[in-house]
Amino acid sequence: MVNKFNSRLANQLVFIKQKQFTGKVKITSATGVEWLIYLCLGRLVWTDGGIHPNRSWKRLVDKYCPQVDWNNFQFRKDKNFECGDYYLLTVLLQRKLLQREQATEVIKSRAVEVFFDLLQQESKNPLKITPETASTSSFLTSGLQMSISLVDIEEVLLETEQSWLIWQEKGLGKWSPHLAPMMKQQDKLREEVSGIVFQNFLKLLDGKRTLLDLSARMNKDVRRLTSSLVPYLNQGLLQLLSIGDIAPPNLKIEEVATTDAKPKISSKKPLIACIDDSPQICNIMEQIVTKAGYRFVGIQQALQAVPSLIAANPDLIFLDIGMPIVNGYEICSQIRRVSKLKHIPVVILTGNDGIVDRVRAKVVGANDFVAKPVEIEKIHEAIAENMPSKEEPTPTTTKMTPNPI
Repeated sequence: MVNKFNSRLANQLVFIKQKQFTGKVKITSATGVEWLIYLCLGRLVWTDGGIHPNRSWKRLVDKYCPQVDWNNFQFRKDKNFECGDYYLLTVLLQRKLLQREQATEVIKSRAVEVFFDLLQQESKNPLKITPETASTSSFLTSGLQMSISLVDIEEVLLETEQSWLIWQEKGLGKWSPHLAPMMKQQDKLREEVSGIVFQNFLKLLDGKRTLLDLSARMNKDVRRLTSSLVPYLNQGLLQLLSIGDIAPPNLKIEEVATTDAKPKISSKKPLIACIDDSPQICNIMEQIVTKAGYRFVGIQQALQAVPSLIAANPDLIFLDIGMPIVNGYEICSQIRRVSKLKHIPVVILTGNDGIVDRVRAKVVGANDFVAKPVEIEKIHEAIAENMPSKEEPTPTTTKMTPNPI
């Protein structure tokens, strides 16, 4: 392998990427600090752990989602997902409290901070790197849905190496941005700086906020901020302290209601799934499918599409193209990368019945293409042509004429 990066760590991660690795890479420092890097088919999904994971998460939320009060935020959680922060990111996205581009920036920013720490740790002592492979199916059902963004890890590593190089060039290599500045000799410091600067020092440099915390609060690059403090650190007027992490946010978990109100259809009947963000379309599809004698599952949250499909294990999938956050082409491409789903027929639903759309649908692995508006005959034909040969359903004879959508 040709070394593309300066660090051993970066080159190892690039090698893992090239193997289209799915799972997590556990990295441990000589002092026992642990970081986790989650990858899906070689693409970066999320980074976790480290020195101050809660401080890091709070900084990102304050920057990209300042309207959220973490001490009064309710969300539904029916599983203990491995990465709670990533799961909450999907919740913010679903509730439109965060745009998809912003969520991607959160993922990248967190990764840059983690990789910076790792490069700094590696400059002192070797790191222990342990890849733990996972199947794509189990990976997705752990709460690490691919749908937010799959980031090119090489781009993030390149940005981080440049940041680490600048940090060293400015003579900051011996200090961690996780250290907290505090005034050491107030009287002498008062003589060295103006009254306004001293008042700011008195207000901010209390040993409770790290350099990264102050950088985020002041909207100032952490390298510039730290460099501005170096003269006072060298004179012994300031000191940098090692402090602990903050407590995790006080989130309120909603109770998940369980009900058996709907009649159950025999589990022997083939199951048909429909992924569409429109409740009206899902309702019409449910009427058509169940009256034709099949079981039905409707999925309206695009971010939950693949994990929901893995759990349901349908025999046929109808998939809408025009959905917000993540479109049907992306979901179909994800389906074809999951071993449990890749052989299930996918029928595209769309109002754009053009040659380009049909070609693109075929490229991502779709089996058929049904143009809207939704009509009983069209759906019956698609089922007949694409349903794998299993037990023949017993359709009901009730005639139904839904309004076309």
